[in-house]
Amino acid sequence: MTKPKGKTPSLLSMSTGTPTVHTCGKATPCDRCGETVLKGQSCFQIPKMKSGFTSGPIFCSICTAEIIVQTKTELSALEEESQQFLKG
Repeated sequence: MTKPKGKTPSLLSMSTGTPTVHTCGKATPCDRCGETVLKGQSCFQIPKMKSGFTSGPIFCSICTAEIIVQTKTELSALEEESQQFLKG
């Protein structure tokens, strides 16, 4: 696996919809690490707003798992912050 680009994104910051399981119709590079997802292999499409249009970049299973972990981390931090705010 090649080294992913930059910090692991979160669904909170990058997505405009729900990730969906997708079966590749042709060999396609993962949008994050560049690893090729082969034809017929399962991958994930995560909707992303770019230049006013929504695209559906492809992510391999490993990168998708890392994105979900990052999202959980950010949600936990946000939950803790909101609990502190409510206790106020």
